[in-house]
Amino acid sequence: MSEKQRLFIGLAVPDDVRRQLLMRLDGWRERFAFARWAHPDDWHITLHFIGETDADRIHAIVRALDESAAGARPFDVELRGLGTFGPPARPAVLHVLPAGRLEPLRALHAALGSALAQAIGFQPDARPYRPHLTLARKYAGAAPWNPASAAAETFGSSWTARDACLFRSRLGHFPMYEILHRAPFGE
Repeated sequence: MSEKQRLFIGLAVPDDVRRQLLMRLDGWRERFAFARWAHPDDWHITLHFIGETDADRIHAIVRALDESAAGARPFDVELRGLGTFGPPARPAVLHVLPAGRLEPLRALHAALGSALAQAIGFQPDARPYRPHLTLARKYAGAAPWNPASAAAETFGSSWTARDACLFRSRLGHFPMYEILHRAPFGE
């Protein structure tokens, strides 16, 4: 049996968008009491979390990713505002919300899920796909979370997604995600 790798597929955030978000990060950290903030180099939008996988299956995953990406066309990703997941008074995740036309992202998610199921027997998450960019985890404020504070954040940033990436998690590292492969979209 080969070594295990913790894998996921997603959209990497380009440097210019990362810089735009970084200009707001200190203010968010001051206003929003979350215990763990994601390293900016780890920011991404997940398409599928694959999890612990034998390293000898990576080639099949790359083929499925390449096939799905080749069938997609570049599309715009807009980031607008903040949201949370988890209990309303004590959210588990603070995230940036994609806005605008999400159909290309959802179509890529579906195509990739099917390709991974055929390639490695992957079982996509049964929950509806909710694309997001995780900023922080585990609300740690003394008072219950006030959702209006995140909802009041207005900003905009966007990019044209031209590829999807296979990432490896390196637990205990900061940043913890490493891109193993980039699959370009068809033109």
